[in-house]
Amino acid sequence: DVPAFRLLLRPFAVLSATAESLLGDPARVSLDGEAAPIPGFDAAGNIRHIPGGTGRELRLTAAFGSAGAQGRPLARLPLRHKPLEEESGLPVLHILTGFLGSGKTTFLRQWLDFLHGRERYTGVIQNEFGEIGLDAALLRGETQVEALDEGCVCCSLADSLRPGLLRLIGDMPAEQFILETTGLANPANVMEALSELRDIVQPGLVITVADALDLCRSEGDIAGIRRAQAARADVIILNKADTVEPAALEALAERLRALNRQALILPARHGAIAFAELDAFYANWADRRGTPLPSHRPALPHFGETVTHADEGFVSAALRLSAPLDEAALLTLLDSAGPGLCRAKGVVDLRLDGGVTVPATVQYAAGRLGFEPAPEGEERYLVFIGTDISLPEVPSS
Repeated sequence: DVPAFRLLLRPFAVLSATAESLLGDPARVSLDGEAAPIPGFDAAGNIRHIPGGTGRELRLTAAFGSAGAQGRPLARLPLRHKPLEEESGLPVLHILTGFLGSGKTTFLRQWLDFLHGRERYTGVIQNEFGEIGLDAALLRGETQVEALDEGCVCCSLADSLRPGLLRLIGDMPAEQFILETTGLANPANVMEALSELRDIVQPGLVITVADALDLCRSEGDIAGIRRAQAARADVIILNKADTVEPAALEALAERLRALNRQALILPARHGAIAFAELDAFYANWADRRGTPLPSHRPALPHFGETVTHADEGFVSAALRLSAPLDEAALLTLLDSAGPGLCRAKGVVDLRLDGGVTVPATVQYAAGRLGFEPAPEGEERYLVFIGTDISLPEVPSS
């Protein structure tokens, strides 16, 4: 009964390995067999040997000390656990990407809450496009953050990854780290830089946060950096799922599946997903020894897959603010930046109805303007990201 034989191999391997450890003597493993009659049932339901039917009885033996072992010697114990390179003890580095305003930082904050609530403390490297970084300020105090600003990690800052990671590892020994790229980073280019870091980190998931509202509004195929980010992902987080109709959301998911058949697609509201499902997905791949994640498999790039933000003409401009603004004035500033504006963020003194002024973080993407409490000690500014940006005039009061 070959299936039963295979079923018992694993407990046999566990028992034999335990005996090796207790006796301090390696097992001498052998396999032999002999012809044996095949049992069956007669008309009355009794077990009888089938006339003329013969099979083969297999015997696997692990011998210790002076005990003899008969049969063909085997080089090793079948199904014996063998540590591989993946069990080197190096921390895992996950890559988090997603287009401008998709909600990467919101998703990251939710993910960190999940991880830290289970005492799986995680360090973060954040890379922002432009001279001023806001996202790192939104996370500080919750985790150890290493900020790489004034460039894109898939372009000019690739050489900063190693010293940044080493600082994080030295300051915060952890089992895993997360690299949050700019919204304009192409993960295919990032992966090239990571191939030189195998001595300090293990490769983890490539997670792309996609903006359901933005993609449902666009017509035609997903193109450019958005396409490159979705095509290279192991997991696609379909964020802002509550802002579109269910039928449109399913149609978008089908478009993404056609682009990337291997990726796990998870809908999210305000960056929240069933994080246990994400854990299970990664654990499943981690258990497949020697089978790399789709994002890490060597492959020739397709046409357009290596596109960068420079190819598409994206630029960043920062505007310092010295006076409070109300929501109407902010909308005027955003409108005057030009039709190529994709993303705006920053910290302002927001004038509310009744003349009360409060510090607020500004988040603008896909035509939607939102506010949340601002971190303490931040200067007042707005960062505009898009194509053909016109830096607007700042109101004096």
